[in-house]
Amino acid sequence: MNVKSVCAIGAQISLTTGLCLFAEPSWGAVTDARVANLTSRSFDLFLRSEEPAVNPTLEVFTTPDGATASAATITELQPLFTGSTSGDDYVRRQANRATRAALTANGNTLFRVTNCDTNTSYYVRARFDNVVVWPTNGTLQAVQTLPAREWNGGARQYLVNLGRSNAGAVGLLNTPGAAAPILSVAGDRAATNTTLFFNLPDCMGTNGLPLSLAEGDLFSLTVYGKLGADAPATTLAAAAPAAATLVASADAMQKNILSLLVASAANACSPKPGEHLLFDGSMVTCRLEQTVITQVSTQFVGFGWAGSGNVPANGRTTSFTFAMTSDSSVDWRWRTNFWVEVVSDHGSVDLPSGWYRSGSALNATVSPNAEWLFSQWSGLASGTDPVASLVVGTPGQVRAEYAPVLVPGGNGMPEWWLTQAGLAGANRDPNADPDHDGMSNAKEWMADTSPTNKSSSLKITGLSRTGGLFHLTWRGGREARQVVEATEGDLSKGDWHPIATNLPPTETIGSYAIQFEGKPTLFFRIRAER
Repeated sequence: MNVKSVCAIGAQISLTTGLCLFAEPSWGAVTDARVANLTSRSFDLFLRSEEPAVNPTLEVFTTPDGATASAATITELQPLFTGSTSGDDYVRRQANRATRAALTANGNTLFRVTNCDTNTSYYVRARFDNVVVWPTNGTLQAVQTLPAREWNGGARQYLVNLGRSNAGAVGLLNTPGAAAPILSVAGDRAATNTTLFFNLPDCMGTNGLPLSLAEGDLFSLTVYGKLGADAPATTLAAAAPAAATLVASADAMQKNILSLLVASAANACSPKPGEHLLFDGSMVTCRLEQTVITQVSTQFVGFGWAGSGNVPANGRTTSFTFAMTSDSSVDWRWRTNFWVEVVSDHGSVDLPSGWYRSGSALNATVSPNAEWLFSQWSGLASGTDPVASLVVGTPGQVRAEYAPVLVPGGNGMPEWWLTQAGLAGANRDPNADPDHDGMSNAKEWMADTSPTNKSSSLKITGLSRTGGLFHLTWRGGREARQVVEATEGDLSKGDWHPIATNLPPTETIGSYAIQFEGKPTLFFRIRAER
């Protein structure tokens, strides 16, 4: 019947098996549930929820199917306070009320069930505003009271000083062999109200007898420190005090809890980012579990830390160990790198693609290839100067854009096209016809046909008539727009109009069917455009 120290969201605690049973929460509010202060005639149920409980109720049954409600037991919603603070009775009541309200507002609910039968199974479930919030799987939770035993009135104290500047805290101390943890509440940093107070004889075994704890036995102390939906419990390993410890010597053995704040832009450190509660004198090792984190085109590189308290003011290592004797903090430092890709299709840029630190000032110089002219920068760089300056602030491309060197009188024909065709000397003239197919170099460029292959030219290769259809076929290039035009009657009028257009990439062999009526005289031509 040993209760686990921490169960995940959506888990229920089985006191009979000591297991965590996982189920999706139906109401989505309860993040932890603990049976505590278990005796032969009573038990407490402590709930943590993401939001303050609204009209909380606890149902107690004597049968696992919930058919028979327990008539004898008494269920009370317990106030969460620790007793007297300072001043007169009015001040005390006001302080208790403030502490209780703050703890409740931060999602803490405590039920107490008394007048139970000894060594008996009870079955419970909790509701908020008449909605079942625990257990989350719809079944009832079994709680077994302890056998009747004579009460042990011994005084062996275990005290934990929180000293946190929050609105109160709840602690659950679980000991080896205990049937359930014992619960204590600390207040809001008033001088007499900062300590979790545990009476160790209240730690009962499943036989109903107080546990015999040896000095140095490890406890599991769960402290809900900074309260709220996103503040999970902190579980600490604690050692049992000497058997002779009495209330009178409590100050000498009181354990102080200190705060370690860990900050990190990347969740790749140990301890994880957030607040961690640790005992005074604890040895703590802080380390980066991963020093380089790459996310597509952004990269984080750990390069050290800054600290306060017992943490050294700064350092460059990825791991260090220190003793906690005061509240401390560590802020892991990360450098951000961005991937910069350099794109240059028709020339070279003296800036390589790679990872560059955010804020880096870069220069890039472009050198165009022969028969190409640099036109402008785009992407992360801008301007028309061959030398670009930029500051890296995001991932992206540095693109060098080019324009081809054009042949004079070539209707946009580039020099590289003639070179690619292997033409030299007079054969590079726009009006030359090296392959003697009737098309000049300028026309071959416009049609995307070869200036050195006589069979590669733009021309109509066939025209036939079937009934009311003309069937036209032609050949040409692939990267030019082809326009089929027609005129009727007198060619001298030059009244050509388009009847079909092929957009690149086109087939080298084209065809088209033209429907007509009557007996017209039609002429067709094929024209290429760039």
